Amino acid sequence: METKFNVFEILEIAERIDHNGAIFYLKTAELFDDPELKNIYYLLANWRARHKKILTQRRKRFSEKTGEFGTFDPDNYVLSNPNVMADLTVFSHKPDSSGRLTGAESREQIIKDAVRRAKEAVFFYDGLKDFARDPAGKSTVDKIIKEEDHHIRLLNQQLEQQ
Repeated sequence: METKFNVFEILEIAERIDHNGAIFYLKTAELFDDPELKNIYYLLANWRARHKKILTQRRKRFSEKTGEFGTFDPDNYVLSNPNVMADLTVFSHKPDSSGRLTGAESREQIIKDAVRRAKEAVFFYDGLKDFARDPAGKSTVDKIIKEEDHHIRLLNQQLEQQ
């Protein structure tokens, strides 16, 4: 059976990605002694947490309006479980796994890493469109991608101000 996500499930996936991102940035902040660099990670975590809240509100409004909720297919656990899908993305691993972040990175390196991670999220969302059940699902993914693109533009502006 082919798995397709409705708007509710797509928003659940996006919420989980932002939740994972906020935790990732909070844990990563602890690698740094410099308060200014630590604060960059706190700001990134805050953006992810605020975005998650927006997505949660959007999902609740959708559910109240349509009566739709998520579906679960026990025969296809990975693809039918939004949390598992979200955990396959950029923020699913520990901050210091694979030696990527050491706590010795510069402000520029931190922001470039945040841009890279946001671009990876966009790449994931672009692929998620193929799993959208209907045009409303695809539209929801497109809106999330626009929000991620806006975040990338803001981060790139920070790089240009250095």
